[in-house]
Amino acid sequence: KMRRFYTTIVCMTSWAIRSRSFTSRLSRLSHYPLAMVSTEAAVENPLLQQEGLPKFETIKPEHLTPAVEGLLENLEHGFNKLETKLSTSGNSPVYDDLLPQVERLQFGLSYTWGVAGHLNGVKNGDELREAFQINQPKVVQAMTRFSQSKPLYDALSTVDGGMKGSSDDNFLTKQKRRAVENSLRGMRLGGVGLEGAEKKRFNEIKMRLADLATTFSNNVLDETKLFSLTVDDPDKMEGVPESAKALWANAHVQHL
Repeated sequence: KMRRFYTTIVCMTSWAIRSRSFTSRLSRLSHYPLAMVSTEAAVENPLLQQEGLPKFETIKPEHLTPAVEGLLENLEHGFNKLETKLSTSGNSPVYDDLLPQVERLQFGLSYTWGVAGHLNGVKNGDELREAFQINQPKVVQAMTRFSQSKPLYDALSTVDGGMKGSSDDNFLTKQKRRAVENSLRGMRLGGVGLEGAEKKRFNEIKMRLADLATTFSNNVLDETKLFSLTVDDPDKMEGVPESAKALWANAHVQHL
């Protein structure tokens, strides 16, 4: 599970990747409740209604910023508590207190941002594009904190050492061990070992890459919308299904 989380840190920079993986990720995670968000806020904002499938028909661009800001506040509060617990607890950390807990913490934001990324790819408009670009730096910064958390990394390292020294070799244990190893590798690649100027520069590059990826995606969408091909010779359409020709003809009329 943690592998999915740290992969999300990178994938959030590209709506194309998110839109392809969103459906499968949603099916795996939709059993988690949305923690610490008021019922009133959830009723007013469809991006916070996260039980079941997204409410695409009622989502509007103006819903994105309040949803992201509320979820980021909740995420920071929950992760602060987790880091404090890991830093002050005298007990050895265990798997079930780490990876499942982190996934629960990040689920709400991942859900909302996944829906926003999907809509930005398939129903792109000026208002949604602007809201997405405004909130993207906040999301990338929040997710970067997870990958660079030393208390979390140290706790995972302890769990990893205990698993490697265990004689338990059943299927579930192997999967947990793999999840821990992938998470540790993801955190190392995410800059957990960097300090000072190197860490600052690393995070600047990550933010810049996220911005470039979104700009590139927007440019591709714009060029795709501008492209057209007019076919005047019916013989060139031989073998094309009538339903397809009707669809293209209707699109041609709409864009005249």
